[in-house]
Amino acid sequence: MNINKTVFGTRLKQLMKSYGETTYSIGRHFKLSPPSISRYTRGEMAPKMTTLYALADYFGVNPEWLMGEPVSMYQSDVLDDSDIGAEKSLVSVSVFDEIRYDLPIFSNHRIKRELQMPLDQLTKWGPVFGYRIPDESMSPILQPDDLVIIRLDTAVQSGNAVAFHANGENMKIRKVIVQGKQLIAQPVNPNVDAVSYHIQQDRVQIIGRVVYCLHQEETYFKR
Repeated sequence: MNINKTVFGTRLKQLMKSYGETTYSIGRHFKLSPPSISRYTRGEMAPKMTTLYALADYFGVNPEWLMGEPVSMYQSDVLDDSDIGAEKSLVSVSVFDEIRYDLPIFSNHRIKRELQMPLDQLTKWGPVFGYRIPDESMSPILQPDDLVIIRLDTAVQSGNAVAFHANGENMKIRKVIVQGKQLIAQPVNPNVDAVSYHIQQDRVQIIGRVVYCLHQEETYFKR
């Protein structure tokens, strides 16, 4: 199977933009030069197959999709008929235990556990990643060690459970209210204080919103 350099470059650039990667961060991780990554994204050069598969594994996408084939972005595991009824396709989503301000998302530490999600749902959501809740700030809605899916989305709607950075700190998840240039981050736990951030002065960076939680029972959040 051949790599379509133009489509590969477009899709790689899309992934890098979505997850905050640069030519330098990708080059450093894969021991490739930044100019080589730039040539990939411009469609001027195709990677070796080993590199393509490594890139696909890093971003958690279907390698055939990355090489330019008209297939789903996500690679599914086909189950036999004895499993989960009519839903035939599940996709593994990487889960991280922290998202640092100074690192692209996929350069953070992954835990061994993964989330298994239906392919059709991930196709609707687009780029996502998994995260393990570290504390009780959002209890009882999100408990420590719950696993959530965060859909990359920089648009903020008041009332959503939003993942964001502020003041160079690790990612937080809070219910948010936007009032002009202020973002009010509200925990659910009454023992944790709400914080008001100035979006520009406090370097607020919206990452996405929580759309799914693996708790004692599965919970989909309002889309």
